[in-house]
Amino acid sequence: MKVLILGSEGFVGNNLVDGLSKNHEVLCADLVSDSKHANYQQFDIKNQESVDNLIQNVDVVIDLVAHSLVSSLDGSVENAKVNIIGLLHVLESCRKNNIKKIIFTSASSLVGVPESEHVSETHLTTPKTAYGITKLTSEHYLRLYNELYDLNYTIFRFFNIYGPYQKNGLIPTLFNRISKDEPLTVFGKGDQIRDYVFIEDIIPFFENAISSSNSNNSIFNMGTGQGTSIKQIIKILSDTMNKDPTIEYKSERPGEIGNFVADSSYLEETFGSKPSTNVETGIKKTIEWLQKNGNN
Repeated sequence: MKVLILGSEGFVGNNLVDGLSKNHEVLCADLVSDSKHANYQQFDIKNQESVDNLIQNVDVVIDLVAHSLVSSLDGSVENAKVNIIGLLHVLESCRKNNIKKIIFTSASSLVGVPESEHVSETHLTTPKTAYGITKLTSEHYLRLYNELYDLNYTIFRFFNIYGPYQKNGLIPTLFNRISKDEPLTVFGKGDQIRDYVFIEDIIPFFENAISSSNSNNSIFNMGTGQGTSIKQIIKILSDTMNKDPTIEYKSERPGEIGNFVADSSYLEETFGSKPSTNVETGIKKTIEWLQKNGNN
């Protein structure tokens, strides 16, 4: 298969290029001018002509491009331009060029406040951030293009993905501060539970979605189904790095979401498995990569 990865230079993109290149001809594209990857082309997802020039003579498009805006409405216009208008540019190019399938990465944050600790794909979606709103809107556009133009899609809703190449996020941030013997700031008691997914575990699911139709036109939680608290993450990092960091506890932030773990039963039912690397092993591998490569 000839696979085009949009957003190849980011955290997930770098890992997918490494993993999928073994079995597919992988073409890479992103906004930056330079890349270590072969078959790389710079493009701007906000420009239809730029997207049209890129999406030609490929079988599957993987869209990883996202403007992340977590808590504020500042910059929400740019967020929508990239995440919604940008996706529409991609969908239009896919339609015009008879692309077989698009694989899209969504986010669990579109759920908003979970009604239960384990969240399924059918859970009510009331996103509390501009980013979550754009992801939910994107999912609806993918469904619409399938209904109107038979463009197949697979959507993976990411939970807390971590691992090599990640520059931002909880684990690399904690690693940097622990490495520098800087105090760690924890909001609340640190008992907030999240579903942490090691990046290498997601690659087989993308491989399957490329090669098979069993996941066509469906949404899947990309999670382990297991929860880990922030305090546990800190302990694993500290023990692995042989450090004893100072922890400064502060008041819980307004709007803080409680425990949030994937119900990954539909993923397991469809693909025959789910992400399974335990947090201790995944963090150890991530630390080894960060110590070797830095977090630049």
